Amino acid sequence: MKKFQQSDCGYRGWYVGQWHNAVFKTDLFEVGHGFNAKGDISAKHFHKIATEINLVTSGKVLVNGELIQTGEGFVFEPGETCECVYLEDTYTLVIKTPSVPDDKYYV
Repeated sequence: MKKFQQSDCGYRGWYVGQWHNAVFKTDLFEVGHGFNAKGDISAKHFHKIATEINLVTSGKVLVNGELIQTGEGFVFEPGETCECVYLEDTYTLVIKTPSVPDDKYYV
């Protein structure tokens, strides 16, 4: 068993993937468990290579103007843009495949 603290993992909770301090390194996918405070706004972005799968584990967020709340998720394919406005303190589980840490482009 390898024990770890999420706070010791990659940027913003990314703990699986090609991140320098990931607890499990692989180029197949990335996994992160992130937090955004109420009022946070993520910059509009897209990925050229990766597909991003998101599950809201707690909270409410507007994703491209559509309400997503606890227990709901959304998927963005390569080239689709994403912009999030967090309506409550929100936790998300995010999986991206493949793991390409520099595959984020701001609009």
